[in-house]
Amino acid sequence: MNRATTAFLWLEKGLDKNYSDDYSHFMKEKFLFSSLVIILWAINLNCAQENPTNLLPERKDGWVTSGKPEIYDRKNLFDYMDGGAELYLAYDFQRLVVQRYLPDFADSVRKNPLTVEIYQMNSSPDAYGLFSFDQEGEMVQLGQKGVYGYGLLRFWKGRFLVRILGSQNNLKETILKFGLEIDQKIKTEGKLPELLSKIPKDNQIPNSDHFFNKQILLNNLYFLSDKNILNLSDETDCLLADFKLDEQILKLLLIEYPDSKKANNAYENFNKFYLKNEASEKNKIIEIEEGKLVGMDLEKNYLLLVFEGKDKKITLQLLDSAKSSLK
Repeated sequence: MNRATTAFLWLEKGLDKNYSDDYSHFMKEKFLFSSLVIILWAINLNCAQENPTNLLPERKDGWVTSGKPEIYDRKNLFDYMDGGAELYLAYDFQRLVVQRYLPDFADSVRKNPLTVEIYQMNSSPDAYGLFSFDQEGEMVQLGQKGVYGYGLLRFWKGRFLVRILGSQNNLKETILKFGLEIDQKIKTEGKLPELLSKIPKDNQIPNSDHFFNKQILLNNLYFLSDKNILNLSDETDCLLADFKLDEQILKLLLIEYPDSKKANNAYENFNKFYLKNEASEKNKIIEIEEGKLVGMDLEKNYLLLVFEGKDKKITLQLLDSAKSSLK
């Protein structure tokens, strides 16, 4: 039973009671009815906005839908993307709507279809995380953040990630118009992951941040081990970002654990299996192979790691800067 039906039953039950005929009871009954009408309107409006099918453009500048929308969920996403579904599921994917469009005029330049994909995630941080996995391209003013490149538009807003793909690069204007219509239909903006506000802004390379929480996602961004040596799970929030200091490119991995005990366990585990127990409070920068440094530190329930270091001073500078940002 959906929420709207439940509310209607509640209304019917309330109005069936044997109230007295005095004016106060009449006004209470009238108020109850008016309130529930507003509640039902809000519920139905929210449900309509939450349904990604309702976000699809019907036709745009001579383009018409080609067939019915394809709908995928967690059970059959592999039918649409056999090779990459694990990554979407790891970001708590809920539903995908795919609609293809064809031009309804004879134009050999634009004869190939456009494909619109709208991914509905469980939360706005999940939607941002999925978007952050690949931010390459030209920045565009769509959604809460968007990029375009080589015939592909990607943006996120609220709980949604939108992808619009054209087979030819000269369709940019049309693709952006499609994106604008979808953007305008998504009425609610989402919250950025809080962890984004806890890393240094100085020297960070733009659009290099990747938000995630699971081992499979980390290994696709920066492989450390086939084992979960950092104890990543649904309870952890992770941010991997690139920084440029003194012409060196370093990677900062910041992990937030539910409590300091779990952060300390992850510290000890990573120190044992990756750094051979060489890290300590006095020795935060470890050489793992010739000319390659790793920095590690703890701050309450946060674990900080710096990779790709080449100079001990520069590696420690980024590590200390990240720790100061947490304070």
